[in-house]
Amino acid sequence: MKNMLHCIVKNEGAYWSARCLDFTLYVVGDTQEEAMTKLTGETDEYLYEAIEGRDKAFAAQLLLRSAPWRDWAVFYIVTVLQNYRSMTRLMGQTFQTAVPQGPYRHA
Repeated sequence: MKNMLHCIVKNEGAYWSARCLDFTLYVVGDTQEEAMTKLTGETDEYLYEAIEGRDKAFAAQLLLRSAPWRDWAVFYIVTVLQNYRSMTRLMGQTFQTAVPQGPYRHA
């Protein structure tokens, strides 16, 4: 099983932002896909530099650098909402409607 990084992408109006919470990395892009692609590249470069590159001496600090708890809370709330949304597609949704006023006619 692959190790997974915790990331979140968000529309900021004129641009998209993407964050990797595990290493506190942040990028922006014009589209959601661009921001996600940039973040993937940034995390790859970050890990290379921390493990094999010029920042190897600081690997312990760099690999344990994490986002503040507020960012993690947002990540888990969004995750729960996404799971809830997929469950409603599977199970159906509830709704309310007003009782129609008479006279009632049965077709």
